[in-house]
Amino acid sequence: MANINNRVYYACQAVAITPSGSTERGAAIPPNFVARGVQSIGITTNFNLEQAFELGQLEIYENIEGTPDVEVTMEKVLDGHPLLYHLATCQVITSPASGLAARSAQRCDVRLGIFDEQQNFVASQNAPVEVAMTGMYVSSISYNLGTEGSFTESITLVGNNKQWLKNENGLLDTTSVANLDGNDSPIFGMDGSPPKASGGIQRREDFILEGCILPETIDGIVSSAYGNGLNNGVNRVHLQSISIATDFSRDDVLELGRKTPYYRPANFPIEVTCDIEAITISGDFIEASEIGLSSLHETARSGDNLGEDTIFIITRNGYAWDLGSKNKISSVSYGGGDAGGGNATVTYSYTNFNELDVQAINQVNATGDFVRAYVGSEALKLADAGTETTVVAGKFDWPWE
Repeated sequence: MANINNRVYYACQAVAITPSGSTERGAAIPPNFVARGVQSIGITTNFNLEQAFELGQLEIYENIEGTPDVEVTMEKVLDGHPLLYHLATCQVITSPASGLAARSAQRCDVRLGIFDEQQNFVASQNAPVEVAMTGMYVSSISYNLGTEGSFTESITLVGNNKQWLKNENGLLDTTSVANLDGNDSPIFGMDGSPPKASGGIQRREDFILEGCILPETIDGIVSSAYGNGLNNGVNRVHLQSISIATDFSRDDVLELGRKTPYYRPANFPIEVTCDIEAITISGDFIEASEIGLSSLHETARSGDNLGEDTIFIITRNGYAWDLGSKNKISSVSYGGGDAGGGNATVTYSYTNFNELDVQAINQVNATGDFVRAYVGSEALKLADAGTETTVVAGKFDWPWE
């Protein structure tokens, strides 16, 4: 590589996410820790300064430097490969816990390699320039599934350490980036005989309505069973988008004798939001009364307007989001269908606390081995945890058009 690139663009960058401290200087990063399907990455460093002045002079007495904050934002398409969230918290792959509490405690290292811009791919190169962010925590995650474009994952990680490495002192070498050889492609979530003619980057046709549990408060949904969005194969609702997000709201825990925080715990309770937009054919049918719904009178929810809903979302490539059974509408908005054209839509905004189990059939464990397994109380809510791939494979074989 020349000493200086004329530019840096997508084809000469690669990013890896590893368990914190799992790699030592001179030890190559296992290739399965290199993230696939990444669309963008941004790094922001803030130096926290506190000013001290004194009587007797206008000039500053001391500009006190606190602990720097490093923030990394990334986005990837849902392509069958391991999620960024799972790479950042892969230490829990052998644990029966996979929800927010278990994953929020994990730390990771993020390494961005910058390669020769004149090459078509990075697989044959060691990274001449690498920036390493160590001891990072997941700060927020979001997933966006819509009728336009590809389904995406966005993640923000926070930490206090960043180091630029040059002259091949980094850990991203030819072994690490071997998969980025010009022939890399999305993968099916599950094997089949043969695999279904779908998969790859997930889009609207890969949303498996037969396997979802939609909230009963959405007009047209009449049960809390799997596939409740269908009636004899016909869609009960015309979904336009689903967005799932949470923010861990981390606080620094400090101690005397140490400048840096010794821990940045998630600030429980953590709010989880889910926005579901649908084209409406009649209205939102969410009623509000100052005395609550009459159907809830003389019950534990007397005076309330809303019940609680179960939400479970799944896509063909083996990604699933389990938001539990205590989701409640925080707002509903009806709009569109004006004289300028377009359709009327309703957006249902749900919220719960501490319930979000992000699942994926393809994951990487803490040693960098590629594994196919679910962890948690239930695998896909359809099979016991730890079941073999062959047991749950058929769960992805819903027909599609």
